[in-house]
Amino acid sequence: MTLTTEPQILWRVLRNCEGRYSMTRATHPIPAGWTPVGDPALRTDCLARIGALWTDMRPLSVQEALA
Repeated sequence: MTLTTEPQILWRVLRNCEGRYSMTRATHPIPAGWTPVGDPALRTDCLARIGALWTDMRPLSVQEALA
């Protein structure tokens, strides 16, 4: 049996002005309106980072209006 390994692709966590998170491959340009959060990492690590940071799914403008 031959084991194949997928190349270790690095991803980047992004955050927009409404406090929403997304990911893109680290080799892709950062889209307008998004800011990188932390250093590039493996996909699973980026997903864990988003899970830890994005605890309120409401847009930031709604959070502030209800505060």
